[in-house]
Amino acid sequence: MSEYAVPILDPLLAPTSESGALGLFRTLFGSSADLPCEALLEWVARSFAQIPYENLTKIMKQDHEGAPERARRAPLEVLQDYSESGAGGTCFSLTATMLHILRALGFTAEPLLADRPYGQNTHCALAVCLRGVPHLLDPGYLIVKPIPISLTEEVRVLTPFNEVVLKPKKDRAKLELSTLQEGRRTPRIIFKTEPVDASELLSAWDASFDWEMMRYPLLTRVLGGQQRYLQGNRFQVRTRMSVETRRVDAAELPTLVQEQFGIRRALTARALETLERKGEIHAGAFIR
Repeated sequence: MSEYAVPILDPLLAPTSESGALGLFRTLFGSSADLPCEALLEWVARSFAQIPYENLTKIMKQDHEGAPERARRAPLEVLQDYSESGAGGTCFSLTATMLHILRALGFTAEPLLADRPYGQNTHCALAVCLRGVPHLLDPGYLIVKPIPISLTEEVRVLTPFNEVVLKPKKDRAKLELSTLQEGRRTPRIIFKTEPVDASELLSAWDASFDWEMMRYPLLTRVLGGQQRYLQGNRFQVRTRMSVETRRVDAAELPTLVQEQFGIRRALTARALETLERKGEIHAGAFIR
């Protein structure tokens, strides 16, 4: 992890155009000068598509800092870690980073909390205003193409590996996201359409450090039109037409993570050592 880590005091604090995180983002992903509004938003989204979802940095920082409020990774830290080791983050750090970049570029963007099958406020995303219409962006769930938010009708979007369906609830206060894969529709997330303030976001973020997913590696990324997904030692490659799954020995995980997710072997090895020391896994054995 970057040695320049700075705790987030308020992830909703408005950045300036001189933001160090924005400067590094432009260095990493190219210039955005003179792009019209819609193209600029799509550039940010395409750039974020290159950053993997991973909990390795979160596991290590929690172990190092102890307290959740000190273990949150700030936007500049997330981008430095990506530059140095190919790391990314989980939904909260990725969403906070995208929020910072968008606001520094002049967009009106607000964070949203969402519920997963295993609990309330267990996910987050962004509502970004584009030509007066709110659009959903969700770097933690690989929704990196702005999707118009409708509170009256269903919206469907094809991705390289599935079809995403956004359906408003009857009270219009929530949106249900489902995926269509091989003809099967699966509910995934329920977004709250009302933006949250800093205290609500931070409370949910801090609670995430106690989740079960902090006890094993969890990574996902879209590459070459495929979704690469690793949970514990179960590696999956998903396309629109098929899903391939295989088990990976723990000793092989650092190499697989570097090849499939672009994260340096040394970072994964340190995260696995941290989990082993805490009694979550042991090297050389399958992770359940």
